[in-house]
Amino acid sequence: MAGDLTERGLPRPAAPVWRSYLDEWDRALRAANRPWSTRSNYQLAVTQLASFLASQPDGSASDAAEDPTDVRRADVERFLAWMIETRSASTALNKYKGLQQFFRYLVEDEEMARHPMDRIRQPTQPEKLVPVVADDELSRLLATCAGKSFADRRDTAIIRLLLDTGARLSEITLLDLDHVDLRRDLVLVRGKGDRQRAIPFGERTGQALTRYLRVRSRHVGARLPALFLAERGRVRLEPNGVKLMLRRRGERAGISRMHAHRLRHTLAHEWQLAGGNETDLMAIMGWQSAEMLRRYGKAAAAVRAQNSHRTLNLGNRV
Repeated sequence: MAGDLTERGLPRPAAPVWRSYLDEWDRALRAANRPWSTRSNYQLAVTQLASFLASQPDGSASDAAEDPTDVRRADVERFLAWMIETRSASTALNKYKGLQQFFRYLVEDEEMARHPMDRIRQPTQPEKLVPVVADDELSRLLATCAGKSFADRRDTAIIRLLLDTGARLSEITLLDLDHVDLRRDLVLVRGKGDRQRAIPFGERTGQALTRYLRVRSRHVGARLPALFLAERGRVRLEPNGVKLMLRRRGERAGISRMHAHRLRHTLAHEWQLAGGNETDLMAIMGWQSAEMLRRYGKAAAAVRAQNSHRTLNLGNRV
């Protein structure tokens, strides 16, 4: 899990100098015990910038396409603007943070004279509600994997685990067999900042995991430590594989834009709607800041306000 990023099949910059600097930086991050998920996000941001600079829309290439120490403010600004236009402001913000750390490393190690992002403000991210998944939608989603095949058993376990624990996509896909305790119905996940937390799950999730483990024992990759395996080959199921699976099953169930984060929001929504303890929710979700309670609680707050409005019935008082 903590090995070289190239072992996990992540994209790499085409230019040798970019690859060299990226490998050097990753070695420093490993020495600092930074988690694999953080390092992979950083690497992806740097690789995408390198690719962008190497293939401009007009066919020209920036002077920085071959060497990151030649990157200037305008290069980064064009890249971030392109990310906002082609992806989203939140994606651009994620890339901004990764690039900021990469160039800080180069400046601190005196490979660059100054940070090219010194006067670049981070992209503003419009706050929008992530739609929760209604019970009837969840029933339809689970119905798409009601069979007994390896993929059906695995996908049922993943969906129920995401919904029941509220864990992040990366936390679920990085689970190993020994991170699951079926006697106490707990999973041990490793979250942001490499912090571990134990999350309980319910009876139906436990049943789904047990049924998946039975078919997993006959899989060609059964001896691997990873909990969730790809359908073919001896490899772990990667986050992108789960993303594609959820999108595909969501489309079959008539649910548009189905993704793991919606299940995480659904748990937080239902917890707060039921009046659950907010400190306990923070512990379950792995939040260090109460700001996340406010952000994730917006949808539940709107429903509570609607319920209060109907109960008070003030429009019918006269």
